[in-house]
Amino acid sequence: MLVHELFATVILARFTADTWRRLAPMAGPAPKQHPHPGRFHVTQQGSAHEIQAIWMTDADIVNWLTDPTGSES
Repeated sequence: MLVHELFATVILARFTADTWRRLAPMAGPAPKQHPHPGRFHVTQQGSAHEIQAIWMTDADIVNWLTDPTGSES
């Protein structure tokens, strides 16, 4: 058994076609790379979905977690 077979979900970003074939063969051929940064693919149960990541700095995350009103200081 290969390590990746232990996971039900595979998340790939900036991958090669070879990496896709090794880690997500059940989802079909590798999709074309998206020109926009922050996109990644999540494979579950044999299908792949393209998702947009949220880009935040450490300071953004601290502010987001500690300021429930959403106002900027």
